[in-house]
Amino acid sequence: MTISAPLLHMRRSLGRTAFPFFLLLVVLNTLLRPMSWRHEPMWAVYQYNFTVMLLGPLLAGVAAWEGHRLSRADAFLSAHHRPLAMLTSAWAALLAWSSAAFLLGLALVLGLVTSAGTPPALGLPELLTPLPALTLLGLACGVGLTAGWLGGDGGKIAAPMTAIAVFLAFLLLYAGDLSEFVMVGGATSSLVGLRPKAGTQTSQVAFYLAATLLALLAGAWSAALHRLSPRHFLAAAATAVLCALSAGHLASADPLHLEARPADVRCHGTRPEICLGRGYTSYEPHLRAGLAPLVLAMARLNLAAPASFRQDALRSTPSTGQLAPDTVTGDRELLLDMFLGTYYGSDCTIEPGSIMERNHVNARYWLAEAVDLAPDEDPALDPRLTTGTAPERISVARAAFQGLAACDA
Repeated sequence: MTISAPLLHMRRSLGRTAFPFFLLLVVLNTLLRPMSWRHEPMWAVYQYNFTVMLLGPLLAGVAAWEGHRLSRADAFLSAHHRPLAMLTSAWAALLAWSSAAFLLGLALVLGLVTSAGTPPALGLPELLTPLPALTLLGLACGVGLTAGWLGGDGGKIAAPMTAIAVFLAFLLLYAGDLSEFVMVGGATSSLVGLRPKAGTQTSQVAFYLAATLLALLAGAWSAALHRLSPRHFLAAAATAVLCALSAGHLASADPLHLEARPADVRCHGTRPEICLGRGYTSYEPHLRAGLAPLVLAMARLNLAAPASFRQDALRSTPSTGQLAPDTVTGDRELLLDMFLGTYYGSDCTIEPGSIMERNHVNARYWLAEAVDLAPDEDPALDPRLTTGTAPERISVARAAFQGLAACDA
C-alpha cells in the first residue's frame, strides 16, 4: 500500500513525537490561568492566542532538531536538487502537528465559553483572529528548521539554543516598541466593543509568511552549496520586498492593536438602562435587581442616579456606570462599589483621616443598608447614620454624596 508523500512526512516528523507535549502545554496554559474571558468569545479567542508565546519557542526547538536530522542527508538532497522541497515538507509536517495542538486547545477554550452559558457565535473577526498566531508559529518553525540545518555537527546544541533565542526574542519584542511583530493576542481585561485591527492582522500574516519563506530559502541556498535556480532567486527577491513592506507597515502602525466593534453591546430597559455585551445579556435581570434598591436609595436623598450602566464605557461618570465583567457576574458588594464610584472621579484620592474618606464611609454605609448588606462599622462613620432620626440620616447621607461629587467637579 502506497503512502502519499505528505502523509509520510507527517508520520516521520518529530512533530508527531512532540505533539503530546504541544497539547499538554496549551491545555495547562489554558486551565491554569484565570478564566475571566469565559463570557466573551472574542476575548477568549484573543487571550488564547497568547499561547504562541510559549508554543512558538518549543516548536522552534523541535524544528531545529528536525533540521539537524535532515542536514545529515545534505549531500544526497543537494545532488538531487531537493533541499527546498525537503525543508518545505518538513516545515509543513511540523506546523501541522503544532497547529493541531493549537486548534484543539482553541476548541477547549470555546467549550469553556459554551459551558459558561455563552454560545460562541463567532463572526468573521473572531474566526480570523487565530490566523496571525498560526502564521507566527509557522515563522518560529521555519527559523528553527533553518537553524538546525545550518548548525551542522552542532545541531544538537542548536535545538535548545534556538528555543531559548526565540523565547527571548518574543519577550523583547513583546515588551518593547516593536510589539506589533509578535502581539497576536493576550488581553487582561474585557474586550466588549473591541476587536483586533484587520489591517494590522493582515500585515502580520504577510510578514510572518514572507519571513518564513525567506528562512526556508536561506536554508535551501546553503544546502545547495549556494546554488539555486533563477526562479528561486526571483521568489526570494519578491518575498524580501513583501517582507520589508509588511514590516514597514507594522513598525509604523498605531501601537493600539484593537478597534471599536459596532453592535457588540445591547441595551435593555430604562431607569436605569443596562447595556451588556452579547455574552452577558443573561445577567441583565440579576443586575437590574441589584441596581433597583441603589437607585431607590438615591431617590430618597433627592439625588440623581446614573441613567445608564454600560460594559463599553471607558470609565464611570455621574451619568454612566462602567460595568466590568467581575461586576456583571459578581456579588452585590462589587455592584455597590461600582455604583458608588460613579459619584467621584478616578483621580480623587481617599486618604486616611480625610474628609473624602469620611464622605466615602458614610455614603457606602447608606448604600449597604439599602441593599441589605452588613455595613462596615468604620471609626470614621458618622454616628447619626446609626442612631439619628430619619431626617438626620438622610441629611448626613446627602451631604456625603455631595461631598464625593465635589471632588470630581
